[in-house]
Amino acid sequence: MTLSGFLGLRPLCGAVALAGVLLTPAAAAAEGPGYGGTADAMTVQWQTEPSSTEGLTVDAAGFRADSPVVLRVGSAADQTAVADAIGTLHLLVVSAADAVRVRPAAGLTVVQLAAATGRFSTGLSVQAVGHDPAGGIRTLVGSVPPRAAGNHVLDAAPWVALGAVLVGWGLIVRRRHGSKR
Repeated sequence: MTLSGFLGLRPLCGAVALAGVLLTPAAAAAEGPGYGGTADAMTVQWQTEPSSTEGLTVDAAGFRADSPVVLRVGSAADQTAVADAIGTLHLLVVSAADAVRVRPAAGLTVVQLAAATGRFSTGLSVQAVGHDPAGGIRTLVGSVPPRAAGNHVLDAAPWVALGAVLVGWGLIVRRRHGSKR
């Protein structure tokens, strides 16, 4: 490529970079999951404690301290929980069938859903509505994640990296000792 061809591409590259910089804040400021806003204020996870109860841990932040927060999971009836002294919720949500056997971890408040609700399914919506510290209405929305099943690629990644390092080290040692003979 000639110098004149290289210089002809420079304005085009600059325009593409400028467009990317100017358009990125607009996408990041949008509300909703993955786009900033309150998407990081609520997490919904399956209960990690090994027990026979099926439950969800719900952590939500940004509510007025010691205020009531209405929680709705799917189409179940609304349940009221109270935010702690710093305005966060740490809940263990269980169905009525599992409420008798539940043993929550320290710091979790148990919320029992109606008997007609049944089991939780992936994609079920979880909504928490309460007041924020300034007195406005704060609505956080999440969903039930898919269950973890089996081993994943990320479980094997550290072992693969360690194996690559050991093979590389072995090759270096072999070359160094092989050249001295």
